[in-house]
Amino acid sequence: MTSVSAESVILEAGKSAELVAAFRLVADAEYLGEPRYPAQVCRDLARAVSCRSYATALLELCHLGTAAELLGPGWEGFFWADGLARGRIFRARVQQGLRRAGTRPLRATETGLEIRYPDGIFTVSYARMPFLAALVEFLVTALGYADVDDILGGVGKSPTRASVSAAAAALARRLYDYLKDHLPTAQNQRKFRRLIAFLEERFGPSFDAGAIDDTAVLAFWISDSGQAAEDGLDFKTFVSVFRAFLRLRQSLEQATAKLAIDGALPIGSDREAGEVDPEAVLEAVETVDEYRSPLTVLDSPPTAGVKFLNKREQQDLALLMESGDGALALPLSVLRCEVFGAAQAQITQAVRRKASAGELARLMHQPAETYEARQTVLRELEEHVGRVLLASFHALARCRSREALGLLVALRPDLDMAPLAEILGVDRSYAENVVLLRADSVSDRFLILLEDPTRAGPELSAWLAETRKAFRTVSRQGFRAEDLDRPEIEEGHAAGSKAMLDLRQRLAAFLERLDSLPLPESDWERQFAADRAAFARQFEILYGGDR
Repeated sequence: MTSVSAESVILEAGKSAELVAAFRLVADAEYLGEPRYPAQVCRDLARAVSCRSYATALLELCHLGTAAELLGPGWEGFFWADGLARGRIFRARVQQGLRRAGTRPLRATETGLEIRYPDGIFTVSYARMPFLAALVEFLVTALGYADVDDILGGVGKSPTRASVSAAAAALARRLYDYLKDHLPTAQNQRKFRRLIAFLEERFGPSFDAGAIDDTAVLAFWISDSGQAAEDGLDFKTFVSVFRAFLRLRQSLEQATAKLAIDGALPIGSDREAGEVDPEAVLEAVETVDEYRSPLTVLDSPPTAGVKFLNKREQQDLALLMESGDGALALPLSVLRCEVFGAAQAQITQAVRRKASAGELARLMHQPAETYEARQTVLRELEEHVGRVLLASFHALARCRSREALGLLVALRPDLDMAPLAEILGVDRSYAENVVLLRADSVSDRFLILLEDPTRAGPELSAWLAETRKAFRTVSRQGFRAEDLDRPEIEEGHAAGSKAMLDLRQRLAAFLERLDSLPLPESDWERQFAADRAAFARQFEILYGGDR
């Protein structure tokens, strides 16, 4: 991926659909079938806003808006008069306004419009006016006409350079507030640029998402965490580095896969010039944003009424679930976060309370967990999640929920469903193991399986007995017999069981990935020893003298 493409991803990755639509409106504006604003102007506008480098432009706009009010037609007439937004056209418009308005504190020069204030002079070039007109169009769309008119039309009959500067500052504040909800923060943009610069230094100007691997994450942390954060960025913790690289990898991966963005020209609306459609880039990256951790679903109504996982279990799964599919791309980094990231958090707390040198040394060199111990925790959680899902099926079946059968199929797709035909009253004309259920009969008849499971055949009967046992074993809110009389508990199981299925699949895939992972060292014991030495050295650099 070229640096231009990487920069494009940075600028587009966090744009909201509303912001993209505002840029699109400017790019699609026409006059007599011809684009009102040149393609380069539209690109410059998108870049200035996305990079938050619009302060100078807003100052120029307010001065030109002040001049437009003094010329007579007002800012609307000046910027929105019929015609194309071209420098020569604005020059003619200025000269015509000066002839009509008479003596004003304005003077047309060869290259621009000079505005004379009691406290100074300001000049806006004709070449800059098409961009400022496009900026006005964008601001009216994004902020609304009233906000723009309040500032551009409110300079009064006796403006000063200072008062216009104050108006520009007010407009900048309104735009800043708007962009809070529609762009990634400036700090995040700087963060991505730091990561990309590191990758370009290692791999050259051409790299793709695959360059972001476990080795790169650790190398960046070791090289950067000890540096002074002069630009306000803090990469001191390994976990913060992992999260930053995870997000960048996801963004680049999606953009590359969907847009073949390598070698693309800057973001813009000129398809013939090979520019990348902002909406297409946004669509590519939004697939990253759309991922929602199963744990978030479990903590939200109506699922929160059922305690599928306790607090410790959620903590043990939090980072893995937050990482989504990225955990499979950076599996060793996930383990490093869990083991050495946890140790770093303890070290930070110990430094704050001025712990002894001996305690700090122990925390630096002896993390509380090994890689093998962490994997044991995850495998035990996998078994626990399976038991909870069996118990949730039993609860849904007792509630006569239609969701019970779907969960059964998800948990045991290999079961022989043919014995269900007679009990549930299904269409038996379908071949082999396909059973067509009439939805209106399922909830009323499914309870028969629990009251007399022998009618379901030996295989399904044994499985139903297993679900009953699991339900008795899971003694938590939402898994007690008396809970099942409450409608909200049924809703919680119906929604929560889907999230738990997703969680189980992700956990199983991660454990399988670890089993087949080619380690830099020969086995997990040696890998842990090598990483412990590397992290201890860096911890000494970061915290050894911070007492």
